[in-house]
Amino acid sequence: MTTPGSSEIPLLVIGGPTGVGKSAAAINLAEGLEARGIPSLILSADSRQVFRGFDIGTDKVSAEIRAHRRHAGIDIADARTPFTLYDWLEDARRELSVAQGIGIVVGGTGLYQRALLRGFLRGGARPADPELRARLEGELASDGRAPLDAQLAALHPAAAHAVAAASSRRLIRTLEITMLGGDPTTEEESPWSAATRFVLLDAPDLVAYRTALSARIDRQFAAGLVREAQILAESLPQETPALSGIGYAEALALAAGTLDETQARSTAATRTWAYARRQRTWYRKETLNATLDPHDAATPAALLTLALELVEGGR
Repeated sequence: MTTPGSSEIPLLVIGGPTGVGKSAAAINLAEGLEARGIPSLILSADSRQVFRGFDIGTDKVSAEIRAHRRHAGIDIADARTPFTLYDWLEDARRELSVAQGIGIVVGGTGLYQRALLRGFLRGGARPADPELRARLEGELASDGRAPLDAQLAALHPAAAHAVAAASSRRLIRTLEITMLGGDPTTEEESPWSAATRFVLLDAPDLVAYRTALSARIDRQFAAGLVREAQILAESLPQETPALSGIGYAEALALAAGTLDETQARSTAATRTWAYARRQRTWYRKETLNATLDPHDAATPAALLTLALELVEGGR
């Protein structure tokens, strides 16, 4: 398993709502760095683009562009198999551990970006069992705290000392972890060791932005989204979560005759706008170094300056 700290390259994280121009900005940045002799790795942080075959509806960077400039984090999973945050982190850390120069982490799945920067660790060190917890809560109610303190002290003295003055709830959770073979003293986060910057790309003109999102839906349907969805549905179980994603559900409904084309496009556009709003809400809670307008002529230079500062600071 690749763990945080095993890579020392700096990271420029580019987040933002869907369809705002993040991928184009990342590619432009990579080209600007390359012109200065600085290598980079573009790492996609998009929870839908990880799945092979889901191309048009997720607006993946084209295969032609990726053949010229590799993007990690794309087409790394089969939609038949559950894919978690920690699966993405494992792949991302492995890719970054062998990359040179700077990592450009671009996408709209904010949780992926937060987890990479903060260094979320796989939850196996702190397992949970609701039934065991309920039993311990019952013992607390019937026998008091002392027996539980003594039990934890026998199993993990350091953990018992750490929670000696803590709440009963924390004691129970600590004992639960210990009894399940975990280590309650294990850190849950190990922040990225090299320098990082977190930039938000967001369009200030929301009317124009929403119009652009609707136009993208139209392009996706015109590019063959319905056929792509049908091919995927023929090979995947009906309950595959990715098939219910924005665009794919509407495309399949159009193919089945439950929506006409106007309804399918309109529904997909409405869902896309709602998704974009959720993304913008998410990023407002993050600690950002800059918020840039993707349509501002000064934005490419601003991103390049941030990247160069990161690279120079690491030398």
